[in-house]
Amino acid sequence: GVLPKRLEEGFAVRHCALSLVGEPIMYPRINELCGMLHQENISSFLVTNAQFPDAIRDLIPITQLYVSVDAATPETLKAIDRPLFTDY
Repeated sequence: GVLPKRLEEGFAVRHCALSLVGEPIMYPRINELCGMLHQENISSFLVTNAQFPDAIRDLIPITQLYVSVDAATPETLKAIDRPLFTDY
């Protein structure tokens, strides 16, 4: 069984991963969301593919920022991905 103390700890949110579905940096209230997390002492972990550098520049400080690199060259990117922009 699970010790009651450990069960209680499991319900206390300590970290929030903002990734996996879409581009979280494009959420119009991302700074507000991250600010709310930090006010509650919840760390923020954000993953972006960096297609929107201005949005990264406008981010408030977050706990961890990861930039995913899908490919090393434009040719490889086109072969394995579906770039949003033609100037990838």
